[in-house]
Amino acid sequence: MAEKAENTNKKKNILHMAGDLIWAILGLVLMNGMVQLLINPKLEQWMGEESFGDYQSVFSIVAIMGTTFGVAANFSRMVKSRVKKDRNGDYNIFLAISSAICVGAAAVALVIYDSFNAKDYILLIFLMIFTVLRYYGDVFFRLHLNYKGYFVYYAVITAGYCIGLLVFRYLFEDWIITFLIGEALAFVFVFFRGDIFRGKNLFKPSPYFKENSASMWILTGTDIITAVTQNADRIILNLTAGGAAVTTFYVSTLLGKVVSLLTTPLNGVMIGYLEKYDGKITKKIFSVFVFALLGLAILATLACYVASIIFVKIFYPNVFESAKEYFFFANAGQVFFFISNCLMTVLLRMANEKYQMGVNIAYAVVYAAAVVPLTIKYQIWGLVWGLMIANIFKFVLVSVIGYTKTDKDDGEKNIPAAEKAE
Repeated sequence: MAEKAENTNKKKNILHMAGDLIWAILGLVLMNGMVQLLINPKLEQWMGEESFGDYQSVFSIVAIMGTTFGVAANFSRMVKSRVKKDRNGDYNIFLAISSAICVGAAAVALVIYDSFNAKDYILLIFLMIFTVLRYYGDVFFRLHLNYKGYFVYYAVITAGYCIGLLVFRYLFEDWIITFLIGEALAFVFVFFRGDIFRGKNLFKPSPYFKENSASMWILTGTDIITAVTQNADRIILNLTAGGAAVTTFYVSTLLGKVVSLLTTPLNGVMIGYLEKYDGKITKKIFSVFVFALLGLAILATLACYVASIIFVKIFYPNVFESAKEYFFFANAGQVFFFISNCLMTVLLRMANEKYQMGVNIAYAVVYAAAVVPLTIKYQIWGLVWGLMIANIFKFVLVSVIGYTKTDKDDGEKNIPAAEKAE
């Protein structure tokens, strides 16, 4: 009877996790689907090919800030919550420092593209800060395994983007305002719904402040490498070939980018459950992850290729002819970025955060050695092949390290990374 009850509970847990994953993916699909199906096609139509490419390049710097600092705080809090050491004050201090860094980053972004003015500078600062807070903010729902709330969170962001698009069209023609409204609404939603931005001691360090800060800054170092390499393609291409080339490359990788953008929510669900899993991650379990992700990569690449032919012809007809030759390999590069980062999340559960830092440093070296010179020489095709090389390298490297960690852990309890570090 006990064994039957245990099996029933396992099935319920699996179904519950599957339901949570569906809610998380639906939230991101809704948000990114709206961006790709409505927001960006309309902006490209209204702004023109060259200006749209410039916007994509500046927005890539916003994405770097959000995915670096927001995700670092988010993932660190998930890890520390398992040992009951997460406190609002520690994370809010980190976010305040991040906000100060955004002030300088906004200036750099506008100066690089020779478009600095006071209005855009102020708006870009706020967009960066609220983007960081948005990436961190969904931790409230994941801490409580409330993925229906997580879905609503991203639905609110989506509604904000749609409102922002109307503001762009009829009131205030600046692409920054389109996204600023959505990111700001995300903060307001969490502020009233949760407790991570409210209450006493909002900026008071806890007894675990030094430990929590170390975790966040280690993950920041890891995430900034990932964020830069994920977004630098548009920056490099803009500087070497101009805004129109950025638009062509963006459109050719569009479906693959949508898949890669699922990395953050999917990894959020994975780490939430992996940190609550007390069993071993054995070589067999890790092998299942590796081969399942490879199978997913093949299917996703084929799906993105076919969908790109249909999607781009409908929504970006003026760019279709210049983009179609890149559809297969450009999307494959994005898909391998996605699966390598999913595998990195499993590695975070098995090993110290420093392993992620090492992997990403090696990845950054390969990325710089392959992407930069190839893009300078061959422009779009050079960027496509450079990304393929770098992302496949990362997947192989994480797989090899993962297997060595399972060998070490097979004979002992699989202790969470946060506890090993202590």
